[in-house]
Amino acid sequence: MTPTQWADLCDVVADAMKVHTRPYVSPLVGGPLGKPPEIGTGTFLDRDGIEVVTCEHVARAAPHEHEFYGAPGLLKLPVKWRVDVKRDTAIASVPPSHWNSTPHASLPLPMTRFANVHNPVEMEILFFRGFAGQNAVLQIGHSKFIATGYCSQEKPGAGDTNIFEMLWHPPGTTISSGTPDTVRATFQHNNPQGLSGSLVWNTRFVETGCDLLSWTPNDAVVTGLLHRWDFNTKTLLALRVEHLLAWL
Repeated sequence: MTPTQWADLCDVVADAMKVHTRPYVSPLVGGPLGKPPEIGTGTFLDRDGIEVVTCEHVARAAPHEHEFYGAPGLLKLPVKWRVDVKRDTAIASVPPSHWNSTPHASLPLPMTRFANVHNPVEMEILFFRGFAGQNAVLQIGHSKFIATGYCSQEKPGAGDTNIFEMLWHPPGTTISSGTPDTVRATFQHNNPQGLSGSLVWNTRFVETGCDLLSWTPNDAVVTGLLHRWDFNTKTLLALRVEHLLAWL
């Protein structure tokens, strides 16, 4: 397979995963009053009722607002976080009254979509969808969030028993062909702040044979929780899924 052929395959996978994960993900907005808002990413889960999961350092910025998919506009998120500082994890129950308070297209992710352990095959395509603050517009009476759907790979020989590292190289990033022109014109991809709390997916595209005729996003499984950008390694650090599941 040539580099061009590989890039074309990744382009299709990125667009398919972007559409597939849209309903599950929400921006989380918080921070002290009078200061610039802090933005992170959360994912709705179908676990003990509907819950939202993110990083502890995102939840620390509570109280939060968020946005349901298909219902533009920030809403107060009336939740109480359960956190683990050591694992940098946070989860909260979403009251049914809030979930049903407005029409929207958000969906909770079934727990059956989680892998038991982080164990992708070599050179597998990993994917996450999150909300970088550089692509958010927050004004009185108006908000706009452009999500980052990002395909990457695990850095060979990196990570440990707790975390894995994903390659993050803004100068080498290409925008997928399915990105609308209106988004392409303003989209930025050089600052990962705000992506914390995104679930990382093992697309299983390589594992299943790199065949677009047989692979679908339904083959993908969650393999980690994105924590932060590491300046020294130039990678995104993610908690391995087995540690997230053990905490849950």
